[in-house]
Amino acid sequence: MVTVSNTIPLRYLIAIGQEHLFEELFSKIFIPSAVFDELTHPHSPESVRSFISSKPRWLEIRAVNDPGVHSVPHLLHRGERQAIALAETLPADLLLIDEKYGRRAASGRKFKISGTLGVLETAESLGLIDKFPNVLEELKASGFYIKPPLEGLLLRRHDQRKGGR
Repeated sequence: MVTVSNTIPLRYLIAIGQEHLFEELFSKIFIPSAVFDELTHPHSPESVRSFISSKPRWLEIRAVNDPGVHSVPHLLHRGERQAIALAETLPADLLLIDEKYGRRAASGRKFKISGTLGVLETAESLGLIDKFPNVLEELKASGFYIKPPLEGLLLRRHDQRKGGR
């Protein structure tokens, strides 16, 4: 499965120590150079900068010439535009992206999309993480915002998965 990621899923899952999920679920993640730049920027947490700078074997950085040729909306951030353009170029089977407008632009291009929470739910359903509610709490403590109704839905689905085992 060819998977491209934008910044947010990588940034937050690395920050909470769940980076192993990328290799376990996808084996390889492609990111554009703009996403690499965002993840290694001084404003990113040190743990994220250090991890990404070590270039784990499951991560491949690709240059994207000009997302404008792919008619990616300019209201998106550079990393989002490049991630969508890279997903079109490869082509990707899955695009990991959380931002509302980025998801909307990607959906309009018929990409299969997921985000940070989707990665966590998939990982839990495969038995790759324990204590899903605790992981959500860690994610929120790291600065990731989850709307309360969405959090409630995630926890109900978690309860259903636990009941089905």
